[in-house]
Amino acid sequence: MAYQINLLPWREKQRARYKQRFIALLCAGVTLSVGIQWGIAQYLEQQVSIQTQRKHSLEKHISWLNNELKDLNEVGKEHEAILTRLDVVEQLQQNRNKTTQLLNILPDIITEGIYLNKVRMHEREVEIKGFSDSNSRLASMLDKLERSSQITSVEMHSIVSGQKIFGHDVSSFEVSFKLLPPVKKEPS
Repeated sequence: MAYQINLLPWREKQRARYKQRFIALLCAGVTLSVGIQWGIAQYLEQQVSIQTQRKHSLEKHISWLNNELKDLNEVGKEHEAILTRLDVVEQLQQNRNKTTQLLNILPDIITEGIYLNKVRMHEREVEIKGFSDSNSRLASMLDKLERSSQITSVEMHSIVSGQKIFGHDVSSFEVSFKLLPPVKKEPS
């Protein structure tokens, strides 16, 4: 007698269990992979958001720094303008005293026997016209002009002898020179 064994339903049940397990694992894998992808996407979005915020913060700071640079440039221009004005004031201050400086120098240079007709000053250039009762006094005056520490570029333009003024024989002369600016006193 032959036994008839039907293993088919057992195999079909096992195949159905494998299939169900496969589908469950496949669904779990797909769900897990979708979850991981979603998590990665969220992480990347968060990183992009952080970087965007940093970028905006840096742009804001750069804009602020650019404004500060503009302000600094304006302050630099104002500083240059102030320095220019200070230079002008300093030059005016120096030039203001040039007449006093000349009048202080003249008594040391002009000796007895020399008389001045005309003293003309333009900027720091001085032109003197006058007469003297002797040429030796003119030579002495010229020597004092050349040795003076406050005068430069001394030029004798003319000496004319044989003229009479108030019944005396005199020599008329014309001399020019430049006044040196006063030496600045350094603060101590």
